[in-house]
Amino acid sequence: MMKQDRILIVDDQPAELEMMKDILDRDGYEVVAVGSGEEALQLVHQAFDLLLTDIVMPHMGGLELIKAFQEESPDTVLVLVTAYASVETARAAMQQGAYDYIVKPFDRTEICNAVAKALERKRLADENSRLKELVGLYKVSQSMIKNQDQSEVLKFMLNSGVSQTRSSGGAILLFDSLDRGLVIAAAVGTWELVTRLANALLERGVRSWIKDVEEAILFTDMEQHPLLQRVPLRLPDRGFLPPNAKDVEILLLPIRCDSEVLGLFNVFREGAPMLLGEGDLELLTILATQTGALIKSRQLFTELEDGSFRVLCSIASWVEGRTLCSPGHMKKVAELSEQLASRISLSEAEIRTMKQAAMVHDIGMLGVSGSILNTTGELTPQEWDIVKLHPVIGGEILSPLRFLSEASYIVRHHHERLDGSGYPDGLWGKQITSALQVVSLCDAYNAMTSPRPWRPALSKEEAVARLLEGKGAKFDPEITDALINMIKERK
Repeated sequence: MMKQDRILIVDDQPAELEMMKDILDRDGYEVVAVGSGEEALQLVHQAFDLLLTDIVMPHMGGLELIKAFQEESPDTVLVLVTAYASVETARAAMQQGAYDYIVKPFDRTEICNAVAKALERKRLADENSRLKELVGLYKVSQSMIKNQDQSEVLKFMLNSGVSQTRSSGGAILLFDSLDRGLVIAAAVGTWELVTRLANALLERGVRSWIKDVEEAILFTDMEQHPLLQRVPLRLPDRGFLPPNAKDVEILLLPIRCDSEVLGLFNVFREGAPMLLGEGDLELLTILATQTGALIKSRQLFTELEDGSFRVLCSIASWVEGRTLCSPGHMKKVAELSEQLASRISLSEAEIRTMKQAAMVHDIGMLGVSGSILNTTGELTPQEWDIVKLHPVIGGEILSPLRFLSEASYIVRHHHERLDGSGYPDGLWGKQITSALQVVSLCDAYNAMTSPRPWRPALSKEEAVARLLEGKGAKFDPEITDALINMIKERK
């Protein structure tokens, strides 16, 4: 069933008011008729599609009334009724946002045509707005597909919701993995308001409260609101809002996946006359649903990634067990690399990638025969060529796994050196990243201080001397100094 257009008629002349109401009633519209601007203003939040108002009325005239509607109900299309003497006034009003005017006296055809044209214009505007929303949602879905960084996708989704609904700001609040409370995963707008909102909801036992909310909750000071029939209305305790916050309107939507509550998607309008409407609710509901699906899919992907990486670590551990070298080499390199990385201020993402690479950096030894790995004498040039293939093999093992694409780069190049003397590709200078330098240095140091079938382990002092020899040529000077200082502090 199509939605019936709602029209509000305002005229202080009872006969003309009744005539216009009768004409539009017969055309199938839902019509409300009032005799003054003051009465009409009390109905401003009842979501009328069209306002048909006389210009000249006592107390509050038509121009003052349309200005109020433009501020409080911007989606309502405005049509004026005027006498010949005020045609110029009507034209001036059109420049301020009114769509059309009707000159008294008028007949049935004139008023019906004017109303039909105005409502058709509104429908076209609504369709255009809806098209923009759909384009925005398409961009969100594309971002979800292309972007593997959940935090960036959540920011994009929140920004889409805030901009499409013309809100002041908003936040995506998620329950943390340990179920200790809400975490602000993304925020736009007044940070103080978002933080206070999160803390206030947490204090009120929000998880159990959300489970009872089917769709959305609206917090507002206004008892009459366009969304009143669609969502429960709450008049909030203002204590959690900033002292200077006025006319704050907050819409909260639970982020769910199936029956599981994952958090909250919210937008707010602060001191803004424009109210959230039915179209806003529909758009935000879709975004909240997409957010829930994204988070759940990322959780599943993370579980799969963790499982895949554990398998790789098991393979790497088995590879180490094939040799007579000191066990636990890769794990020790990973621990040392993580400590060194924290000293040179690598980012969390770089440290995570670097640690993944270090944990399996010699997995390519899977392609080297045990007889070569465990030889007690000097390796022949041909045997060295085979050993030098292990970073290539390791990189190829990791490269099909997209979540390890950056780690596979470190695995392939962990024997490269600043001066280009390393292998397999002879990288040099800035081609060797800081994360790669860290793993290379820690691998070299641990290898030097571990026994090999063909030589005993070097002492810490001897290994440090070797590092100093390579400082500036083979290894980055600053990272080398940081590692040496860390080694000396361990004494």
